[in-house]
Amino acid sequence: LNLKELYEKNNKAFDKATVEGNFGASREFCVDLVPKLLMANGKLVKMLIQTGVTRYIDFNGIGGSYVYNSGKIYKLPVTPTEALTSSLVRFMQKPKLRSFADFVAKYRHPKRIAGTFSKEDFKQKIIEYYQVHNKDKLTEIDDLLQRFESKREVLISALEEKYGLPVFPDDFPVSFGPGPLGLIIQGSPVPGKAEGPVKGVVGVQRFVKLADGSQGPAEASGKVFPGYYISKVNGQSMVGLEEKAVQTAIVQAERPVEITFTKPVVLPDRSKPDLTNMSMRELFKKYGLDEDTANFIGHAMALHTDDSYLDRSAEETVIACQLYGQSVGRYGQDSPYLYPMYGLSSLPEGFSRLAAIYGGTVMLRTDVDEIITNTKGEAVGVRCGDQVAAADIFIGDASFFPPDKSVKTGQVVRSVCLLKEKIKGTAGDSCQIILPSKHIPGKNHDVYVSEISKSHAVSAKGTFIAIASTTVETANPSAELEAAIKLLGNVQERFDTVTDTYAPATDGKADRCFITRSLDATSHFESAAQDIMRIYRHIFDHDLNLDKKIVEEA
Repeated sequence: LNLKELYEKNNKAFDKATVEGNFGASREFCVDLVPKLLMANGKLVKMLIQTGVTRYIDFNGIGGSYVYNSGKIYKLPVTPTEALTSSLVRFMQKPKLRSFADFVAKYRHPKRIAGTFSKEDFKQKIIEYYQVHNKDKLTEIDDLLQRFESKREVLISALEEKYGLPVFPDDFPVSFGPGPLGLIIQGSPVPGKAEGPVKGVVGVQRFVKLADGSQGPAEASGKVFPGYYISKVNGQSMVGLEEKAVQTAIVQAERPVEITFTKPVVLPDRSKPDLTNMSMRELFKKYGLDEDTANFIGHAMALHTDDSYLDRSAEETVIACQLYGQSVGRYGQDSPYLYPMYGLSSLPEGFSRLAAIYGGTVMLRTDVDEIITNTKGEAVGVRCGDQVAAADIFIGDASFFPPDKSVKTGQVVRSVCLLKEKIKGTAGDSCQIILPSKHIPGKNHDVYVSEISKSHAVSAKGTFIAIASTTVETANPSAELEAAIKLLGNVQERFDTVTDTYAPATDGKADRCFITRSLDATSHFESAAQDIMRIYRHIFDHDLNLDKKIVEEA
């Protein structure tokens, strides 16, 4: 919304001379009523890259990420060094937090993509694996898949530990011209129990410089690393061969030669905590972290909305903390967050442009008058006035569908505030602040603040837009934001709204109506991205693989 539309939507008088004299021209504003920041290495950014829509959208970073504690805001430490200097952490907690941060940074978990395959494709992968490693098991595959249908990753881990090679290999083919490759290869046993016919592989031991001191082509490719093993030479399998045989194959191959390098299996380290069988509460206790330290890690870095995460698998929170650290500075920003230039409307606009290229039709500002169903209750079309569009799948929020297809889950209160100064205690011209419920008397849900400005092309110069939000818990929703509003300083204008939230009544498979959950109170897109993943799985019966490119670059 521009400034005039913002006033009118909230039933406030818009005196052009007064309002624009104070805040700037109305046309310079692009105010999102439900603002959400994007985690720079998060699921939504990966989806945008995967679909190619980023070619139509520009982003700018958010200046800083902060957490509220005992009436003050503190910049979140994002490295072990910052943890030692942050006033957010008590002196006695600093070395413990650094130890925990080191553990998080070094923790490695297997790449879990088993759920991204359909039943047929997953079965074919298992058949191909057993054809190499244990043909006697081929007759047992149907029973095996039935027993592990809901535990695919457990099956994959067991197979990789038993046979020592990846079920879903990460292959990196590299083409080499004449001359040395600049690497030393060496045979080594496969990890794990090695109970199959393949007992060893030939891998990259280290890189060596060329005669002129420069990097060899293998190292310079950026695709090869020590520990990777050679799986193919010009398409011919090298798995299970001796070192001399692999060397001979490479030397005798005509140039250019294509060598495929593969990441080795990552087996669980039995000497370290098994995070899949340990709660986050137990992990915090293991590292001696107190309640305050655990609170900002869980809420401000892992972005949990309540404390239920403490009794779930610790791996969930550790991976979330890794995502936070990986997102900081990924695109040069001082926080883990990004925001689209000209606001979130850039996202549907970008998808509209992409859809048009591939023959899609976009109808803006069009109301849905009716979801047309057949005699089985399945949705078959959408009526808009006297126009009808037929389709096999229908995706939308609850407002587009009959009321009986969704259930009310609660309410969210949001306050859009116009400021003439940035929030005190923050750096830069934008930020996110999380106020954990622990530090707000009477609250069970966190409160969120995001601040954006001219640098994101959403306001006039000298005016800042701050939005506070939380899940409603009382009969006085606006009062639940007071702790956040106090942080904003001198609020020039404030617009409060209370919105009902909904969730789908079913998974949508029976009636082909796939309904999204309402956007929650969080100031980031992580929960919304999870909902997209949920709908994708319900439609296609397998998970979305965010590492797979869908749209090729032009």
